[in-house]
Amino acid sequence: MVEWVVIVYDKGDRSAFRPAHLAGIPPLVEQGKLVCAGAIYNEPTTPGGERTFAGSHLQIVADTKEEALEVVKGDIFAKEGVWDLDNIIIYQFGCAVRKEKK
Repeated sequence: MVEWVVIVYDKGDRSAFRPAHLAGIPPLVEQGKLVCAGAIYNEPTTPGGERTFAGSHLQIVADTKEEALEVVKGDIFAKEGVWDLDNIIIYQFGCAVRKEKK
């Protein structure tokens, strides 16, 4: 299996679909398809400051780039047109070090 780093920008407001999006993450982690994921922001945030979403970062484990894209397309953000799939960035990724988030 190969690891893929994915950057996908938002086209629209994600807030209505965010609960369903977050609910879909644990099964992908349990299946070994997703090793890291999170939001990316337009500007750095400050304590108590508002965050404006730019899109998402994912690290997906799949045999091919096409299989990684299928994982992305299965997400509610992709199905509802929140993510800009026309401009998605997917690269094979070689992780040199990984530390557990605390």
